[in-house]
Amino acid sequence: MTRGLTQRQAQVLEFIEEFTSSQGYPPTVREVASHFGFRSPRAAHDHMKALEKKGYMRSRAGRPRALEVLHSRRGIPVLGRIAAGQPILAVEDAEEVLGLEPGFFGSGRFFALRVRGDSMVGDHIAEGDLVIIRAQEDARAGEVAAVLLGDEVTLKHFVPHAQGLELRAANPAVKSIMVGPEDDPPRVLGVMVGLVRKN
Repeated sequence: MTRGLTQRQAQVLEFIEEFTSSQGYPPTVREVASHFGFRSPRAAHDHMKALEKKGYMRSRAGRPRALEVLHSRRGIPVLGRIAAGQPILAVEDAEEVLGLEPGFFGSGRFFALRVRGDSMVGDHIAEGDLVIIRAQEDARAGEVAAVLLGDEVTLKHFVPHAQGLELRAANPAVKSIMVGPEDDPPRVLGVMVGLVRKN
């Protein structure tokens, strides 16, 4: 989430940016309301006024398509920390937005997670690094994946077995996480497609 915005305001801002980029002009209040299924244009108007008040965009009175985005959300949101050791709680509020063009990593939706721990050092993924994740619900054998286990997320090599799943570290000192058929199935959040080194 962009700092200072509610989740819905961030979604409205993102829609306005994407609409403007694809159409060459900004959406009207009614088009925003229609996209989000608001019963009345008033709800869209309120969100857009809040964005204007917070300095993310401006409009000119009396003109239907006179919106201008001042602070872009485009980039890759950083959604918190990911454990490369033991799993830790995933934070679903963006801490910041990386000024990277998502299209550089191909098609899809992307997010970044900050690494904590040293279980992936064999893959040159160190504590404090940011991993770029393409959001998807599955992973191929051997891919480095962000996996949700209960309420926690970890970054490991995804290694399916006949007896279940191994989430394998890239550090011989760290044990793999084994998920058997009797365990709650893990949820793949996405696969790693890039890395930003810590400063």
